[in-house]
Amino acid sequence: MQGISGTTARSRVGNSVFIKGAALVAVTTILVVAMVLTASTRSAYDIVHRHLGNLMAEMTVSGADGVSGHLRFGKLDAVEAQLGLYAERAEDHFVQVGVWSGSGERVVQLGTATPAQSARMDELARRALETGQIALDSGALIVGVPVIYGDASIGAVGAVWTADGLMGEMLLDALPAMSLAGLLFLILLAISTYLLRKSIGQPLQRVSGAMARVTAGAYGDEIPMTNKGDEIGVIARSLDSLRLKLAAAEAAEAGRERAREEQSEAVEQLGRGLT
Repeated sequence: MQGISGTTARSRVGNSVFIKGAALVAVTTILVVAMVLTASTRSAYDIVHRHLGNLMAEMTVSGADGVSGHLRFGKLDAVEAQLGLYAERAEDHFVQVGVWSGSGERVVQLGTATPAQSARMDELARRALETGQIALDSGALIVGVPVIYGDASIGAVGAVWTADGLMGEMLLDALPAMSLAGLLFLILLAISTYLLRKSIGQPLQRVSGAMARVTAGAYGDEIPMTNKGDEIGVIARSLDSLRLKLAAAEAAEAGRERAREEQSEAVEQLGRGLT
């Protein structure tokens, strides 16, 4: 019996309009919050990459100027030293940097990138060497910059950066605000659930209880919520009308029963009189 009662209770909870409404409010709110967080994170990601890409291009141009004389005269040790200074200036953003000669050969490299990043850096460096213009992929944070000595392009510098450290710092900085937003979400969800229960859940429970009593034959009980102007009020008034009709039918049946009893008694008395 306890198992049946527990199953019935769980079934009622699962089929409750209030529970479904509260769940819908919660799911909708969570989806909206998730969409806003996704959009804001994506916007922050784009802003960070754009500004970091510009900074990378400026520093790589400065680095290209620093290696131009050394590359022109084949001083690769000095070129490598300049790349070390470049890596120090880039700090946590640095991944890889390389220098290409005028023939398109990579002559010096510092740092380690993925094969895809390295291939993209090579592509942009060669493009910069050919065109004499900066070739920038701000989304991937990869750049190619021509090395100019005099008026001629004598090589190129390519670099790969990362925004992971900066994004991690931003997330850590935003963590208190996100925690506060999560707390406010829970509070608002609790308030909306309470209001939903008070405006829908409790009235439905009262009308449902009245319906059960009418079904059990308690036609004299008043039906609550008949004065409400919403759908619950419509249900309550319909139930009250049904209650009155059932009460009238019960009273009529009781009257007919009394008439039958009186008629039976009269016949019985008449029979005794004749004998």
